[in-house]
Amino acid sequence: MEELHFYTHLYNEKLQNAPHEAEYLDEEINILIHKLKFIPQEQRPTVLIVEQRSGFEPIYNEQLMDSVQIAGGSLLQEKFDNPSILLIIQENESLYSEIGTLLEDDLLARTDAVTANQVYIIQKTDLGLHADDFLVDVEICAEILQPKYFIYGHQGQDWVKFDLT
Repeated sequence: MEELHFYTHLYNEKLQNAPHEAEYLDEEINILIHKLKFIPQEQRPTVLIVEQRSGFEPIYNEQLMDSVQIAGGSLLQEKFDNPSILLIIQENESLYSEIGTLLEDDLLARTDAVTANQVYIIQKTDLGLHADDFLVDVEICAEILQPKYFIYGHQGQDWVKFDLT
């Protein structure tokens, strides 16, 4: 597993300011990592995250990278990288009228994510933006990326599967 820069920084910060929070965070993250340690890297899904507010441009930052990695996936930076899972961060209700155009995009339409019906709507508009939400963001990603291993109760509240059929 690659280094988790965001998580390490967050943990060290909490260790200094809120040791009990740091301990809880570390415990929860280690549970996730331990449960997934026998899944080889090549069997982990590749994930592309796009957001409605930016015209469906891919988003990529250290917090999202660590969230997806801990959750058992690998975050991609570009549409042409052929993701096996597509996450769309919803800004508002107009997403459902815009999603058809997005999925007709030449690059996205041919991805494994779209052809295998692995498209998810993230209803938490600030996914990957706030350090205080890191654990929740990891849980959301884990439920989607590794549903056989994790159920946290975020489905239907923070995310839904978008059925293409």
